[in-house]
Amino acid sequence: MKEKTVIFDYGATLDTNGIHWYHIFAEEHLKYNSFLTDQQMRDAYVYGERQIAATRNIESMDNFLDTLLVKVALQFDFLQNNNIISEDQRHVEQISNSCYLLAKQNTANVKPMLERLSKDYNIGMVSNFYGNLDEVLRDFGIKDCFDDVVESAVVGISKPDKRLWSYALERLQSKAENTTVVGDSYKKDIMPTKQLGCSTIWLKGQGWKDNPTNTPFADVIITDIMQVEHFLQ
Repeated sequence: MKEKTVIFDYGATLDTNGIHWYHIFAEEHLKYNSFLTDQQMRDAYVYGERQIAATRNIESMDNFLDTLLVKVALQFDFLQNNNIISEDQRHVEQISNSCYLLAKQNTANVKPMLERLSKDYNIGMVSNFYGNLDEVLRDFGIKDCFDDVVESAVVGISKPDKRLWSYALERLQSKAENTTVVGDSYKKDIMPTKQLGCSTIWLKGQGWKDNPTNTPFADVIITDIMQVEHFLQ
């Protein structure tokens, strides 16, 4: 094992470069139904996430497109069930395919950086995901970049619970003082890991809500995921 470790978040860190997935979905929905309000779209997004958590209807071998098809269909279910749209205003496949291509391109962009970092660091991932993250990473061609992947649905603990991060450090056989964590969520990624003693790099992008102005737990703040390599060096 190498002396130092870097742990990445996945969603909205490696696949959207700091943009919360709500904003990605909302932009795509508005291409087809421009009358939708921000609150309607937020409610639809939350509904979809809660339904997935309740039903666990994403399978371990589903890739990211499969995942998106489930998520977007649930968003449309909410909008249709609440009489906000009609059946002919559903565009599940179009929106899912567009989102998939965006994530695929962003992930392809970071792959060379991950491969370079893996020569000098143990590389881990900690993510709140649905039980199919290994398949998503394989589909996007970056699974082999990581020494270990810790996923909330598999472990049964979700961020920001520090136990998930402690478990990841144990799996990676890494001490907190030798570990740098990179993530887009100040609350879920940066605060708990800094409290454990890790170094932190916060990818400050377009979050679910406005970003905090007081960020004492972030050792470094970046606005582009590709800046990680510079600050690690």
